[in-house]
Amino acid sequence: MLLDKITPVDLHIAKKLRQFRIAASMTQEQLGELVGVTFQQIQKYEKAQNRISASKLFELSQLLNKPLSAFFSGLKSDRDYYNYDFKTDKKQVKEELSFNKEILPLVRAFNSIEDNHAKKHLVALASSIASQKRKKVKHSYS
Repeated sequence: MLLDKITPVDLHIAKKLRQFRIAASMTQEQLGELVGVTFQQIQKYEKAQNRISASKLFELSQLLNKPLSAFFSGLKSDRDYYNYDFKTDKKQVKEELSFNKEILPLVRAFNSIEDNHAKKHLVALASSIASQKRKKVKHSYS
């Protein structure tokens, strides 16, 4: 997935920025001066040619007297578009608890070891086991 690809969210925020700026009776030049960018940069924001950073979006929301959430208002999630899995809250909490039950005791035990040489050997052992597991998985698909 290309990081610079324009997403539906980018387009939505760009349209909202333009809408809010016009409603505030501001020119691109005026808004640019207030946020410390050129009017060309405001144009790029409004055309979704450049993404707006979180801090800049917050600043714009303050200057345009709009809550930050207003930039996302009306946005519908498109589960097919994005390259990640939407999980139910219940499933995600269950996975986090399982992860914590497995990892936290291991981390606590590792941190309590005072012998740095022993720690290095444990890391090497874990890396070796993980490497063997990856090789087996790789070969099973061949």
